[in-house]
Amino acid sequence: MGGRSPGSRLYREAMTTTDDIRRWASALPEVEETSHFRFRVPAFKVRGRAFAGMGKDETTAVFRVSEHDATEAAANDPATYEAVRRQDARRSFLGLQVVLRNVDAERVQSLVEAAWREQAPKSLVANQGGPV
Repeated sequence: MGGRSPGSRLYREAMTTTDDIRRWASALPEVEETSHFRFRVPAFKVRGRAFAGMGKDETTAVFRVSEHDATEAAANDPATYEAVRRQDARRSFLGLQVVLRNVDAERVQSLVEAAWREQAPKSLVANQGGPV
């Protein structure tokens, strides 16, 4: 279950934790930690734009990567990834939900960074030397 896709493992010694995601997110420029308005779990913003947040039981996390990347990941490994959309009539894209026990820490860290780059202002990303 989820062990065949890149970044996933069938058996894991330790699941990525909220503290791991907090550490990786906080290492990026201009990150603010907040609390999700409904679930009261950690959420992370860059200049007021959410880029990552923990699921309500903190065994999942949602990353604001591109919709294309989220859809592709979900198609390749639906047991691990889900492209999350609003449940209202708009059905607008919210992010990529990840089952943390199915993914190694390196992959989760790369998702934190990719989501930050997706949501951060282009000038801030350019100052970090990352792709704009």
